[in-house]
Amino acid sequence: MNQSQYALVVLRVTMGIIFITHGIARLYYESVGDFGNYLNSKGFIIGLPIAWIITIGEIISGSLLALGIKVRYCIIFHSLIIATGLAMVHLPNGWFVVGHGNGGIEYSVLILVVLFVLFTVKQKSASVN
Repeated sequence: MNQSQYALVVLRVTMGIIFITHGIARLYYESVGDFGNYLNSKGFIIGLPIAWIITIGEIISGSLLALGIKVRYCIIFHSLIIATGLAMVHLPNGWFVVGHGNGGIEYSVLILVVLFVLFTVKQKSASVN
């Protein structure tokens, strides 16, 4: 494995860990219900089931991503979640997450770019799809 491939593995594993911790934090702080209520307030009539799917999906798909299993499917799942959150939550807050704004899109854009890179680059592994 060359240096570029190691860099991609580090990037993929890091993204997987970020998604895993997102889902685990929602379980730990018992905020899945709050998340479901938020989704309902935005017009989703089944907010709580969606919140559970996203939460469990972040943990499972984040784990698979970190392990290099079904990478492209995991990236599609996470990209849809991040893009939806970007549009629903962060876009109205501008660009900056902190500093010159609060809760903006810059972090979500970075995640989407990382996922795009991981999706488009052919990684050498039998388990990567």
